Amino acid sequence: MSSARNSRNILQLIRDRELNDHISTKYALKSNLNYKCISKLGLLAQLEGHQGCVNCLQWNESGSTLASASDDYQVILWDPFLQKVKTTIKTLHRGNIFSVKFIPSCNNDIVATGAGDWSSHTYNVTTGQQLSNCICSQGRIKRLAVANDTPSVYWSASEDGCISQHDMRMSHECPNDKSKITLVSIYGHLGKTIEAKCLDINQLKTEQLAVGANDQYVRLYDRRMIRSLSSFSVKYAFPKNSSDLVLECNDDNATETLNKFQSALQYFVPGHIHTYNNEILPKKQKNYVITYLTFSPDGQELLVNYGGEYVYLYNLMDQADNAFFNVPKVMKVPRENGEGSSLDLIDVPVPVSHSTLPDKVEQLKLKANYLFENEDYTAAIFLYNEAIDIHKCSVLFSNRAAAYIKRKWHGDFYAALKDCVTALKLEPNHMKAHFRLTVCLYELGKLKDSKMYLDQFTKKYPSYKTSAAYKCLFKDLVNGQSMNKERIEKQKLPDPPPEYLDDIHIEQTKKKTFEKYFSNRSKDYHHRYYGHCNTSTDIKEANFFGNQNQFIVAGSDDGLFFVWDKNTENNLLILKGDSSIVNCVQPHPSEFMLATSGIDNEVKLWSPLSDDVDNTCIIKNYSATAILNQRRMLADPFEVILRNMRRTAEQGPDSIDLDTIRDQFGIDPLSDDFNDCRMS
Repeated sequence: MSSARNSRNILQLIRDRELNDHISTKYALKSNLNYKCISKLGLLAQLEGHQGCVNCLQWNESGSTLASASDDYQVILWDPFLQKVKTTIKTLHRGNIFSVKFIPSCNNDIVATGAGDWSSHTYNVTTGQQLSNCICSQGRIKRLAVANDTPSVYWSASEDGCISQHDMRMSHECPNDKSKITLVSIYGHLGKTIEAKCLDINQLKTEQLAVGANDQYVRLYDRRMIRSLSSFSVKYAFPKNSSDLVLECNDDNATETLNKFQSALQYFVPGHIHTYNNEILPKKQKNYVITYLTFSPDGQELLVNYGGEYVYLYNLMDQADNAFFNVPKVMKVPRENGEGSSLDLIDVPVPVSHSTLPDKVEQLKLKANYLFENEDYTAAIFLYNEAIDIHKCSVLFSNRAAAYIKRKWHGDFYAALKDCVTALKLEPNHMKAHFRLTVCLYELGKLKDSKMYLDQFTKKYPSYKTSAAYKCLFKDLVNGQSMNKERIEKQKLPDPPPEYLDDIHIEQTKKKTFEKYFSNRSKDYHHRYYGHCNTSTDIKEANFFGNQNQFIVAGSDDGLFFVWDKNTENNLLILKGDSSIVNCVQPHPSEFMLATSGIDNEVKLWSPLSDDVDNTCIIKNYSATAILNQRRMLADPFEVILRNMRRTAEQGPDSIDLDTIRDQFGIDPLSDDFNDCRMS
């Protein structure tokens, strides 16, 4: 029976989906057809009705209704198939609405909203009547979340650093009962409250709550154990070193209790933006903001969109260690307190046996090598990605690392380091992977480690000591270590901690060391997706798409939205979705349909178009688009605006280059949208 079903064509599959309710909840299209559908994805309809930026979109569980909310303080519920308004709710908000959610188990008849006026509301969809109003927050409410097995409850993330739980069945008096609804407060590495920007709940493990804030760390809580976190303390011994951080517990069964404590909270961060004490002169630190995060429908992955950075995928079941921590393992180097010696670490060189690659993989490798030689590194990386997805071997990882090193885009050196570590795991005596690893460590500021492994490299492969690449790296290392030594000598020794601290300083120190303990145990990403730009708004989304969640979609500051293959990380499609910025990308729960919105007042629906329709929204040149977005991401649009303002004061108003700002950053500095929708 299954073989007969698999042999059916697309029309029969669509008919099955219409006749059987259980099929209609999932894509009835085959996986291979999804890739054909992606290539045909185009603009289906524009839904007009809002009078301001559309900041959030939400499908109901069945996908029969799409809710949108806007700067015009309205929530509109749309029929996506008839492409018309079902009902409009004129909310009582007095600030831009940033999030809207259908409350579970309420027959799609209640929606919750969170807004820039520091309040969250609930409304009856049929009557438009306000059911509740919470004004406990001391900051803008940026995101709401619900759990499908928890009716009448929603959670909110606000810029006062609080994650709150709202139960419509319980009476609540604002703001006197704020402590009753506050689930957890978010603190940064300085021990001070930071802004919570987004949150999501794992629908298959609803005890898992993921939170993003205006720093680089994703915090994954077990809601059942959040309260227990306050019963533990972290002892911090001087001098400051991660190994000096130890947990204290007064429980008789301390080991078991500490294990539960650590499972109550986990951190995730891309390794290259983890806070380290680099050995070289520190570069300007970015102000990171996590603008959106979401669990995969199977609950095993977490997708995170970073402002000023890329989209990253974390695997919750097979968590990745930081690549810096894995280097000593693959190099088989004993280390103590993060230090090491290049003496007595040399294995006898063993010839590397290269296994025969499958024909398709060999062809992809040869094409990628050709592109690499012609300095088309992005195209080469695409082919290496495709080859690695088919067959994982050390030569492919090492070659891709070389392409990353040559391309030098933001995050490329760390991606290359991860590839070198993987290559050395597969083949411990892979000479090129060893040398490229030392290059990556140097570029990432790990001078001592780079020198140590370079010494090891020359002892294993002494003939390469005369090569130009070795001489160049050795010279750079000597110069870098000299600069670092001068910097350390100029630095003033930190003041010793005071003997007596008041209660405020003691509490802040506890929070600071608490953050240090968990951030030092952060897990790394599995995949990254780039080419877009996310610097101008703090509500920019990224989502899974496809019947097997095999695609990743995200908006961009250039008015485009991007579609990537989840496993290969390759870009599959770029579409023009807004005249300025695409913020929201929400896939339909059962149809191959996508809803997007942004600075424009319209909501756009996207679906595969027939072959005879000209898709005018497609952007074909990925490489040029990605390079331009790299420049946008590394620049600060507000510094550009300030620079133009200074020039205005000197030369007059005609000297403002507003067109350049609009073209490069997708922002009109004269519009109200600039202040309302910018990254904060």
